[in-house]
Amino acid sequence: MSEILVLVNPAAGGGRAGRFWDRLRPTAETLASTRIAAPGDATASRRAIDEAIAAGCRRIVAVGGDGTAHLVANRIVASERADVTMGIVPAGTGSDLARALGVPREPAAALRQALVGPAAAFDVGRCDGGSVGFAFVNIASAGIGGLVDEAVNAIPNRGRTAFLRATLAALRRYRCVPVRVALDDRPWFEGPLFLLAVANGTTFGKGMRVAPRARPDDGLFDVVAVGEVSGWELALRLPQVYLGRHLRSRPVRHARARLVRLEPLGPLPSFDVDGETYPSGPVTFTIAPAALRIAAAPSDHAE
Repeated sequence: MSEILVLVNPAAGGGRAGRFWDRLRPTAETLASTRIAAPGDATASRRAIDEAIAAGCRRIVAVGGDGTAHLVANRIVASERADVTMGIVPAGTGSDLARALGVPREPAAALRQALVGPAAAFDVGRCDGGSVGFAFVNIASAGIGGLVDEAVNAIPNRGRTAFLRATLAALRRYRCVPVRVALDDRPWFEGPLFLLAVANGTTFGKGMRVAPRARPDDGLFDVVAVGEVSGWELALRLPQVYLGRHLRSRPVRHARARLVRLEPLGPLPSFDVDGETYPSGPVTFTIAPAALRIAAAPSDHAE
């Protein structure tokens, strides 16, 4: 069996990823010996990854969006195989993880790095509590983020403005929920919550720099909490989030921690995790330093 599995999600990006891969495949064949899998759903994708790892595969390349990379990362982490590397060829709607990891934007360069580029060790976040348990490499968020994901997923043909349109739709629906948050077992935030981002990477929502100072290899989460905010403030602050200039704005709080405990005091929407949704509830986030090898290099993180 080939030591490289290329997992293509043809549905990513509203169907763009399949067409994207058709153009890249001839280049891939000149770079490395690979086995291609394009499963029809998440269950089949997990099975293809698990079987490849069990057969001795040393590199899994995700061709798709953040959700595809999230799935691959979770299966590699679950395998406890420290010698398996993940590669990323971003072809989805958001591709925020690729930004955080410095993956080239030019498709052929991203493909070369994913297939034959050197690997570095990156931190992995872990969330546990109630009925949920998952790993993440970029950002997990509570509050409005889950509504944004649901709105994006409801758009059949996702163009460049899909996340912006979904965000505006979610803003009209969301009502702040009271929560308690503790960092490293010390109380940190209590009150109505608009957004809590537990960040390993810098951006979500297709380039919103919610945690502009985060680094995916420093052994710490960047935690950003936004309390209750009025409609006019949201209109004012949204451009600041895209620029990463919101951390000193009211009502934003920012800190770094290795452990984050979230206790909702009311029903929260689903969690947003690397662009995927998970059931919300009381959870604990922990970070595992240097737990995943990725064919990438962190980009510069300017404040």
